[in-house]
Amino acid sequence: MKYVSVTEGETRLMVSPHRPGRGPRGIGKDVFYNPAMELNRDISIAFLKAWGVGDKKVLDGMAASGARGVRIARESHAGEVVMLDLSSDAVDLIQRNIDFTDVKAQVHRDSIENHILENRYRYDYIDIDPFGTPVPFFTIPARFVSRNGVLAVTATDTAVLCGTYREKCVRRYSAVPENNWCCHEIGLRILIGYCVRETARYDRGAEPLLSYYDGHHFRTYLLIREGAKYADGSLSSLDNYRFSNFSWEPDGPTGPLWSGPLFNRDILSGLQPLGKLNQELIDTWSSECSLPPFFYDTNVLGSHTGRSPPALKKLISELEGEGHGVSRTHFSPTAFKTEADASSVLRSFDRACAGTR
Repeated sequence: MKYVSVTEGETRLMVSPHRPGRGPRGIGKDVFYNPAMELNRDISIAFLKAWGVGDKKVLDGMAASGARGVRIARESHAGEVVMLDLSSDAVDLIQRNIDFTDVKAQVHRDSIENHILENRYRYDYIDIDPFGTPVPFFTIPARFVSRNGVLAVTATDTAVLCGTYREKCVRRYSAVPENNWCCHEIGLRILIGYCVRETARYDRGAEPLLSYYDGHHFRTYLLIREGAKYADGSLSSLDNYRFSNFSWEPDGPTGPLWSGPLFNRDILSGLQPLGKLNQELIDTWSSECSLPPFFYDTNVLGSHTGRSPPALKKLISELEGEGHGVSRTHFSPTAFKTEADASSVLRSFDRACAGTR
């Protein structure tokens, strides 16, 4: 089988021939490698460094080419790295990359469920990065990840979580989505809400340390705490909402979804730019992390009022001038998060459109 060489971060890898660019990739006959997920992998390395992976045990449960696991072994200095895949071709390629990069890591041809259950291994960090939904693979890692360990979960079924396929979201995640201007944050919070409910079944709490949306996938890093009080605490942050026009209110049909913070400030303060993870994105996360759920979009406000939207910078200045906490958000370049209520947002929008305070 022919492979090509690529460099991600500090690591040179052998991978299957692939098309460059963004967007999801289908699964073909070659060992799967998605260049569009390089940012996802960069963030995982930066997260592990900020978390302090130290001598912890890491499991990459769906390793494919081994790009993530090999990079973790080389760049994060984890104590032990194990990679799994069911494909013999993938296992051969992963071993080739282990040898090629001269890192200390293991690879096994096995499923994540069987590997954990049969061997009763406990890992401090488990990465679940499937093609599509993580739902079929989440339960066993949620049950057996180490106390105060981290589950890193990717979902690429964004059309489901964002409400394009409403019934499928209800079946898969037991939550009602909403296909509106806020659908990407709703989808991310539905994913976290599912993880929280599933983890609570085993008297364990799940606390998001870093959660984001990027183009074609959702990603969350969950700290798993042992005990019923932590499970109950996590469940208390699940809510339902009603969306209309340009805003939202509680106790509606959308959800249940996670209504707590998406980020942990200590983790954000420890993140350093790496590869495609730049300081601008880290600063945006840090700015929006303390603000309430959901955001306003200037284009949606413009449609609601029948006015051309002002520059986002100008609208943010108006809200800050009124003493409201406000920030850009990574979910959309035309959107902002704020502590202000809907009526205050509309007044600031009108002033920004008129160019006066």
